[in-house]
Amino acid sequence: MKKKIAAMALLALLAGVLQAEDIRVVVPYLGAATNVYGKTDPYYTIDWDDTKLMEGLFFQWVNPEHFQANAFVYHSADINYSQLWGGHLIGDFYIWSNPLGKAAVGVGVEVISLATHAGDVESAQFIYDLNVPLTVYVPYARVGHYFYLGSRDKVLLSIFPWAGAEYDITRGHSSLVALPPGPPPQYVDVDIDDETLYGIAGLSVSATIMHFIELQAKYKATFNADDLLHTVDAMANVFFTRHWGLSYRFKYMQTTDGSTSYHLGGIAYVF
Repeated sequence: MKKKIAAMALLALLAGVLQAEDIRVVVPYLGAATNVYGKTDPYYTIDWDDTKLMEGLFFQWVNPEHFQANAFVYHSADINYSQLWGGHLIGDFYIWSNPLGKAAVGVGVEVISLATHAGDVESAQFIYDLNVPLTVYVPYARVGHYFYLGSRDKVLLSIFPWAGAEYDITRGHSSLVALPPGPPPQYVDVDIDDETLYGIAGLSVSATIMHFIELQAKYKATFNADDLLHTVDAMANVFFTRHWGLSYRFKYMQTTDGSTSYHLGGIAYVF
């Protein structure tokens, strides 16, 4: 009887340790990205809409007591005459646990490298040769609070409202030769050096169902006196074993010149 009680106590201890241990997830993704870009000038108009293959790699590390961090790197070749590389690194640190959930402070950075080379492209108005290599750096900080509802054994709901600020830094170069039928050729050759401060606010809602289904929806507003830009994310994970599952990810992001969206699917590995 004593041995049975001791064994049960050991199993309960191990279960508690396993429940509290760190969780790491890695997912290689493959799917399609769509980029819409528009620019209007007195002499010409650019109106591009293109869909191409996208590859990505996602990694997340969750410590239930202290933090969650994730990184995502992605690439799309020749989308709207451009080579696109991008990625982000994000961390939320839990600074205060309370009966309602956890307060968090988050920091992160996103980097986007876009090399546009559109040579001898014809439109209704002109033939142009456009070259725009640029890199965008977006560091940000935010504060928020995770509210938890439900049960881990059935349905656990997490609601995370937050607010903060980001600083968009754009560096690059733009050269354009446009040959319209009427006016003389237009030449542009300028350095791109722009910095903009934005306020950001968002809401994330996540649900874990019976430990093996994860659903998440996120909204972010990016704003200042001149712009209000919207970003929507969605994710669904279905795990078939403790370590393996399928993952789907969607994103729609507005920019000052258009929008980018993607649909990605992949195989998730948990360790």
